[in-house]
Amino acid sequence: MSRRPEPVRLLKTKDVLDATGISHQVLYRYVTLGLIEEAKNTAGGQRLFHPRVIPLIEHIKGLNETGYSLRDIKQIFFKSSRVEKACHDERREEI
Repeated sequence: MSRRPEPVRLLKTKDVLDATGISHQVLYRYVTLGLIEEAKNTAGGQRLFHPRVIPLIEHIKGLNETGYSLRDIKQIFFKSSRVEKACHDERREEI
């Protein structure tokens, strides 16, 4: 019998801010630029995030601190995701 994976505990905005040390403004900017995504919104309008945004935000902060603009970082992420998708599609065709 296989066990179902436990559901992921989504993080509230405050949890993300506390874990990463960024401000509401910066988080909003990351979301509006498409660098990170909300997992969902509650009925009351509260934003919830998947825990994987924490290391992603840390990565974005590190790149930004070394001189990359947020637009450059978005381009890096976009190219990276396109390459991953292309590699995944090629592997599927080989099977």
